[in-house]
Amino acid sequence: MTTQAPRDPANPEPSTTTARSPRQSSLATLKNYKDFRLVWAGNFIALGGQWIQMFSIGWLVLLLTDGNAILTGTVIAIRALPTLVIGPWAGVLADRIDRRKVVMATQAVMAVSACSFAFLVLATDLEADPVTGPLRPWHPFLYMIISGISHSIIQPVRQAMIANTVPRHALTSALALNGMVYPTTRIIAPAIGGLIIATLGFNWNFFLEAVAYVGIVVMLLPVKLPYRTETSGPRSSPLRSMQEGLAYVWRQKTILHLIVMLLIPNFVFQPLIFLLPVFTTEVLGREAATGGILAAAMGVGGIVAAVIIAVFGFFIRRGLVTFLGLAGGSIFVILFALLPWWIASFAFLTGLGFCQYAFRVANSTLIQTSVPDELRGRVMSIYMLDNGIMPFATLLLGLLIHVWSPAAAFAIFGVLALSATVLMAFGFHQVRRLE
Repeated sequence: MTTQAPRDPANPEPSTTTARSPRQSSLATLKNYKDFRLVWAGNFIALGGQWIQMFSIGWLVLLLTDGNAILTGTVIAIRALPTLVIGPWAGVLADRIDRRKVVMATQAVMAVSACSFAFLVLATDLEADPVTGPLRPWHPFLYMIISGISHSIIQPVRQAMIANTVPRHALTSALALNGMVYPTTRIIAPAIGGLIIATLGFNWNFFLEAVAYVGIVVMLLPVKLPYRTETSGPRSSPLRSMQEGLAYVWRQKTILHLIVMLLIPNFVFQPLIFLLPVFTTEVLGREAATGGILAAAMGVGGIVAAVIIAVFGFFIRRGLVTFLGLAGGSIFVILFALLPWWIASFAFLTGLGFCQYAFRVANSTLIQTSVPDELRGRVMSIYMLDNGIMPFATLLLGLLIHVWSPAAAFAIFGVLALSATVLMAFGFHQVRRLE
């Protein structure tokens, strides 16, 4: 691994001054950096496949388990569980070897896994009552665990790669553009998945997912990482490398606080989406097609926020945006729970998507522009660790739904999220001042 271009020095901790570094426009970033364009386009394809997977697997398990809310939410959320164990080691891997090759190899494994599961679904008669064929309720769980292991490896590496394709002055625009991938695919992929389920059934969604994963491998073949920085000095052991990353985050309290703030969207916002099939059927009385539209609503809000940020930047301090995003998202969750009319639900989920996107871009930009590249993979793996709580949050939400109702459970989670945001706003005063 060699350094092909100079890297601007990173500050050890985010600056709290009002000075702003020059920001390159998003259009110029796309135009000037071919490697970024390929990584960006590949992320669209890969994340689209993942959204098709998560949308389809939820409705599949809902069918296989006769509408069991706990199993439906858990099968999707279990995908994040391996992050707690594998995530930190994936960060060490990202800082030691070629990040591009790690992504390509992992996507190839995911493609084989998706294709194998697709054949299993294809061989099963899902229209029969009861369902007949080789597919059993435990198969989706096994498939999602395999997918979760791959996801826990690839996610911090993919995040770190963005900073290796552009110079520092273009990083904010690059992260804003990359952030558009999430809400855009959230609109397109569930809509496509819902349409395929409504017309052709479940048989083809997982084949489409496999094709998407192969697509990103092809996209990354010509990519180079010209802004990757080689670690100087002797290389430490993997365990020591992981300890260095943990120690860095612990010392830099502002970065630690930014990472802690991620608990709210991953404990509240994401489980809501995972259990959306239950809310759609039991509260709104609708089917998979409406579920796809509602799942896409968060993407609509995210794209609106993405366009604003990419074109105009942040109108206020990014540190303040993180708190406003969490507070606004929590309020929309409460409104979503208390006003169960599907058109209003679409509007509230759109607002949630807007707030969540603004929070995530502001949060990740503050971290990525502050971390030295030789530590980037390890820090981003710690950044992703909060994903590992989603299975527990989803299980808890499923239990609350079982005891009370989807609306009551979502309202409780929303109130808890808003309360936690207020406490953080008072406690994390350094984050509020970040530019």
